[in-house]
Amino acid sequence: MNDNTLLILLNLAQEASHEAAKNLAHVRLTKTKIAQQIKLLENYRAEYNEILNQNLHQGISHDKLQNYHQFLTILEIAINYQKDQLTLWSQYINEANLYWQKKQQRVNAFKILIQRAKQKKNKYLNDLEQKQIDEFALKAALRRTQ
Repeated sequence: MNDNTLLILLNLAQEASHEAAKNLAHVRLTKTKIAQQIKLLENYRAEYNEILNQNLHQGISHDKLQNYHQFLTILEIAINYQKDQLTLWSQYINEANLYWQKKQQRVNAFKILIQRAKQKKNKYLNDLEQKQIDEFALKAALRRTQ
């Protein structure tokens, strides 16, 4: 494999790693938004419960009480759904992180291959230069002895 091919493969691997990193960031952001949504819903539930308690102390009709309970039930369902989503997106983060790590390992592998190819090329050039120096020295020594 020549240097140019390795550089092309490295570039492709870096692009794939970059895309995987962008996906990981997106997944993390989505999880953060879900967590914020849960907090918002829980705060809303707490406020609504407080209003319900105040109304219970002041007196409330059966219909209004039933409406409060229905709404709180729906709110609880929404909170539980968001918590399930949070768990799911936590798994997505783990998967996206593993995928990014695989892509990054591929980048690192190509960097190592490129480094080894450069070292091999440098050794070859150094050996060639040493051979030329030795041949030149040998010819010079032979000329002096003649």
